[in-house]
Amino acid sequence: MGSWDVDAQQVGTVLSATAAHIGEEGGNGGLLGSMDRIEKAVTGCESTAHSLPVSIALGEFCGHYFGVMGQMLSKTASGVEGASEATTAYLNGDLDMAAEAQSTAGQIPDPQPEQAPGAGRPV
Repeated sequence: MGSWDVDAQQVGTVLSATAAHIGEEGGNGGLLGSMDRIEKAVTGCESTAHSLPVSIALGEFCGHYFGVMGQMLSKTASGVEGASEATTAYLNGDLDMAAEAQSTAGQIPDPQPEQAPGAGRPV
């Protein structure tokens, strides 16, 4: 059977870096910030072009790629949340095992008297 050795600090570092790549709602960084900038650029292009075919093409572009980026955000956020919960459960399990070991340390059960062979069996 394999063993686990999770370094919570390193996990936290990776999750923080990943969250930075996702970005914050209304922020300028990460994929969310890029999506906001793309939306503004497309809106500017559309209003400048004053063209129905260009508007249709930009709408199709945005419909496809914003859907893809939204899925990327959703899956990445779900992965970050799941990894965080798993690490917390791992740490809590370690703490529970340590508490159990500490609470039973030094406790020696009373020895049971040995029974003679055949003792306690019906005749």
